[in-house]
Amino acid sequence: MRRGLTLIELLVVIAIVALLIGILLPTLGKARSTAEGVRCLANLRQIGFLSTLYADDNGGQSPALGVPYGREPFWALVVQKLAGEVGKTSADLYEEDSVLVCPSTDRREDEEMTRTYAVNVTGLAGEEGDRADFDDEVVSVRVDLVPRPSETVWYVDSAVVIFNANGPPPTRTVGTIDFRNPGHVPGRLGLVHGDGDRFHVARFDGSAGGEGEVAEAWLKALP
Repeated sequence: MRRGLTLIELLVVIAIVALLIGILLPTLGKARSTAEGVRCLANLRQIGFLSTLYADDNGGQSPALGVPYGREPFWALVVQKLAGEVGKTSADLYEEDSVLVCPSTDRREDEEMTRTYAVNVTGLAGEEGDRADFDDEVVSVRVDLVPRPSETVWYVDSAVVIFNANGPPPTRTVGTIDFRNPGHVPGRLGLVHGDGDRFHVARFDGSAGGEGEVAEAWLKALP
């Protein structure tokens, strides 16, 4: 005749299970973060690759950094179109599960995100000495003239920013960052990797990687 577990034995089993869960949860969490980071880097490489394809077909000019935000040639919509999405406007081209969405950012936000990266606009943001303003006219980077493509950031993880008007919806992080702007670096960088202190970037040479701080090379105006 088989007897059931005594209360003490049951409590021991529960304690062992709880102990195993406590040991495994951090490992599972780390594995999830690692997988998300790998996918984010793959996204950034793909965004850079598609943007380079566009530049190759357009005399070295990148997709537009800013206006017109709701249609091509705005960079995010160009990327989506080249990635196979069908349509012409933001309503058509933004998707919840796409190359434009970092899974780490998506997990941290309350909304289902449709864009979580920003483009580098340093030297093209209408500041004193800038040659153009991406908010007032269609502005591109001469990709073939970037002097240090292996060091210079093109795209980066970005954060949700609340604007009084004319800002992106809550499903999209801010789409531009000027590394010379003292308010952009602490406010717009998406610190969603590591222990919440790292971000991923795509560079003009096609590489992507993790960073913990802004490099001096990123402060140079883009051509």
